[in-house]
Amino acid sequence: MSTKLLSLEPVLDLQEQEQDENNEVMKSMEQEIECPMCSDIMILSSDFDRLLYFCQECHLSLIMN
Repeated sequence: MSTKLLSLEPVLDLQEQEQDENNEVMKSMEQEIECPMCSDIMILSSDFDRLLYFCQECHLSLIMN
């Protein structure tokens, strides 16, 4: 068994790259939109691995694919 330490640099670089890509997607999307049902403001939020717009007034959710 080897006692040599493995470097975490490639893993950290990959994580940073993925985070940068996610930030670019979020910046290009509107943070708030108008609800089609009640005309209130819908807020962009995340639910684990997907994005959705949610209206607090009428509880409508629009899931982004």
